[in-house]
Amino acid sequence: MFFSKAQKQVGVAFDIGTASVSATLFEISPEEIRPNLIKTFRKFHKISPKKDATHFGKSTTVQFSELIKEIDTFLKGKVPSYYVIGLSSIFYLGRTEKLYEKRPENKAVTKSDIETFLENGKHRFLSGLDRDDVVVFETVPMRILLNGYTVEQPVGKTAAEIELSVYYAATSRELYDTLIAIIWSVHKNAQVRFSTLPIATWLVMREVLVSEHSAIIADIGGELTEVTFLADGIIEGILSLPFGVMNILLRISEIEHIEVENALSLLKNYTSGMLDKDAESRIRAILKKELKGWEEVFDRVWQKASRDMMSNIKMFFLGGGALITDMKTAVTPPLLHPDLARNLHVSMIAPEAFRDRFGTYCCFDGPGDFGLLALILSVRS
Repeated sequence: MFFSKAQKQVGVAFDIGTASVSATLFEISPEEIRPNLIKTFRKFHKISPKKDATHFGKSTTVQFSELIKEIDTFLKGKVPSYYVIGLSSIFYLGRTEKLYEKRPENKAVTKSDIETFLENGKHRFLSGLDRDDVVVFETVPMRILLNGYTVEQPVGKTAAEIELSVYYAATSRELYDTLIAIIWSVHKNAQVRFSTLPIATWLVMREVLVSEHSAIIADIGGELTEVTFLADGIIEGILSLPFGVMNILLRISEIEHIEVENALSLLKNYTSGMLDKDAESRIRAILKKELKGWEEVFDRVWQKASRDMMSNIKMFFLGGGALITDMKTAVTPPLLHPDLARNLHVSMIAPEAFRDRFGTYCCFDGPGDFGLLALILSVRS
């Protein structure tokens, strides 16, 4: 938790993705458990044939700087108390480490024991990486078992066996230092926390998921789809797929001879059922052809789920592509994976489903802004 003062404070959550950099201003106070949303700002990345981390890193710096200026102007001298920055998969390396110790006898677990576990896990996570070039910004214990039983607070309890499942994430020192420097240029020594979007989403979703069920969360972004695999209530793996909404927009732009921005408006009207029959038929034909590639790419998800022997799967779609019904219906498990198709439940996560978590709710643009919602709610976690 960031704040300690009694007065209301303003925070900013940033979602740094491959389509845009978005930010939502929110207000929070110690007396009110629910944050109030104020305004969302957004800057889109410029279209480029070069879609690597270098391109997105440079574009992110530019768009992030512009948003900071816009927010500063909007606040008219009021300074945010804290910043939460959510990174999509192209900007970080993340992994769940499972740590285990069998002790010769039952004895009390100390704070030092847990700290040693977390530090050992961090060393394991960093093995093979150049430690001078990366910053570990996230260390999240997702499950703690003492003698095989799940506990929330292990310190002081007696155990002979300790097992921790901890999620670690690191990003490049260059990106980390650059984003903090941009913030500090307008608010010196501001409190800044980085998070991965899968962890922010997990913190929200763990309250509505039954831990016995397996879950697959597909966040369909601009250039990539980030797929999170959950089993027994924890993140078991994250897979990045080279397909996103931009694949579809570029195809619509090419065939309809329009700018990408106009292609986006056309696609939104299609998903809302606002096109005439001819236009709807043309867009549906484009989607049908383009989504064959989506099906092929998504088979990697079913391959991993099959290898991990997942069953009773609940699949959730979020991100900008979640509104495209054709994308959701195109990912049915193929005949090669009949066990996965059995009892498969597919749904979309929209921010509106969590509006009761906010005092004042506004300014989210559908499932593409679920990451912003999750980041804001994580401030209280």
